[in-house]
Amino acid sequence: MTTEQTRTVVREYFDRMIARDWEAFGQLVSDDVVYELPQTGERITGRDRFVQFNREYPGDWQITVTRLIADGSAAAGSMNFTVGDEQLVGLVYFEVPDGVITRITDFWPEPYEAPPGREHLVELGAVGLDRLRTP
Repeated sequence: MTTEQTRTVVREYFDRMIARDWEAFGQLVSDDVVYELPQTGERITGRDRFVQFNREYPGDWQITVTRLIADGSAAAGSMNFTVGDEQLVGLVYFEVPDGVITRITDFWPEPYEAPPGREHLVELGAVGLDRLRTP
């Protein structure tokens, strides 16, 4: 996987998410993709659950990608996420071996409780900020 191929896959990921083209979006992630949100302690495993999570995300949200960096089969991006009057800056990291995204980790500015209504898709307590802190 070259850096340019990784950048293209991740750019498509964002473009398809922004367009809410969930079928095409799902084609960019592996069957066993792992999506983690350390701030809420949530993990979603599997393409179908991950696509459903995004499809069901509440509110009229918008994403603007502000930076995308790729190196080999890894990529990182920053984005402005707007829902209603609230704007957040998020960071996201991707692993993209063999042209398909296998792992995604989203970081948001502050820890927060997982919103209700997505319990059927996530494994609570699977990950957390403790894993990220140095001893």
